[in-house]
Amino acid sequence: MPKSKIKIIITRFFITLLGVAFILWGLSTILLGIYGEKTTAVITSIRREGGERNEMVRGQYTYNISYSFKLPDGKSVDGYTKRIGDAVYLKADGKSRAFVRYFSFFSFINTLEQDTKPGIGQLILVGIGCFLIFIVNLQKTNVVK
Repeated sequence: MPKSKIKIIITRFFITLLGVAFILWGLSTILLGIYGEKTTAVITSIRREGGERNEMVRGQYTYNISYSFKLPDGKSVDGYTKRIGDAVYLKADGKSRAFVRYFSFFSFINTLEQDTKPGIGQLILVGIGCFLIFIVNLQKTNVVK
């Protein structure tokens, strides 16, 4: 096989994997809302990422929010999420709480409960994944004249 054909196959494989990852990400947040266990997490850290976002709305920042929750067996699991907010934010004092959803069979797949509500975001992720898989694996047909 020529080198260029191998490169095409490898590229197609990795973009297909990326598409599958987008689909799994979108579906997992919906499935967490339906089948996930619910518990309370403690907000451990809130950090502002970088500077002001370069958008039409001024004064918007990206925040990294870390949280920790305990499983019924006493094991502690950490997670994080990102939020966009204004310039005023609270410092984590170890007393702030939020509801978290997680899979009981694999607790490292977890997210804040407010992210599990079905919405356009999950559909966009699944759509992007399907589009990547479809467009990369689209075979060109040769027309014989």
